[in-house]
Amino acid sequence: MKKPFRFWMTSGVAIMVAAVSGGRSFASDDERLKLTKVSRFGVSETVQRIEASAQRHGMHVLACLPQTLNELTGESRYMLVLESSQGGTPVVMASEGAKPNLLLTVYLKQAPTGGTEVFLAQDVLRDPPEGMSAQLQSDLAGLPAMVDEALAA
Repeated sequence: MKKPFRFWMTSGVAIMVAAVSGGRSFASDDERLKLTKVSRFGVSETVQRIEASAQRHGMHVLACLPQTLNELTGESRYMLVLESSQGGTPVVMASEGAKPNLLLTVYLKQAPTGGTEVFLAQDVLRDPPEGMSAQLQSDLAGLPAMVDEALAA
């Protein structure tokens, strides 16, 4: 991503709600989200396990926000927005007018066969924006391992 249009840290609920609402569908997110794990636990327990793991790594959950994926079927997912160990969550906008992207987010969706599908945004892990502190880069890089730890037990 190198140099985004805008990059900042926030802990404001308004920006999180803005990131959840709007026109981006799960299908278009598929390009940037990668199924990282399938948890054998339900969504609620998976959220609790990820929250506990995040706390062990010095991070906290700022919000768990529902997002409707399909109005007709009622299909939904949850965005688990984490606060970095340095405080706040990183937000990036790729271009003017773009929807804010919350970088420390874990996406959860009930799996069709039971359990919970866990997704992470791969573009951020591969190519973080310029201007990130070393601690924030470490938090982002450690996100997959933190999720693995949460679901291992």
